[in-house]
Amino acid sequence: MIDRLTVQEYEKEDTKVLLPLYKALGYLVEKNELQSRLRDILVNPAYGCLVAEKESQLLGFIDYTKLYFFESTAFYYRILALAVSRNARRQGIATVLMDKVKKIVSQDGAKAMALNNGVNDERLAAHAFYQNH
Repeated sequence: MIDRLTVQEYEKEDTKVLLPLYKALGYLVEKNELQSRLRDILVNPAYGCLVAEKESQLLGFIDYTKLYFFESTAFYYRILALAVSRNARRQGIATVLMDKVKKIVSQDGAKAMALNNGVNDERLAAHAFYQNH
């Protein structure tokens, strides 16, 4: 599945395809609302949204932000959301997205990367994935 997979910055045209992925995470939102929200958030250079695509089909996304520590001059990144289409899971797409953000984090000189993940029966596989990355 990773062959011919591309990862790029979110574009407005991706919103319709992102909707089911956001809904799978439990974020019930309409297309116009999501498009407006992403436009408002992504104008801030501290935020990013990458999408994974193969053969013009969007298969996953990752949202992240750069944050600063109060106790030092260092900064870190936080993964805000990560989702892969149900029919494309367990094919390395989430790993490619995480690796892309890790590269951004490393190149920017961040001291850490963090994320939150709910722990329930539906999220156990995701929790195990995050522990390995």
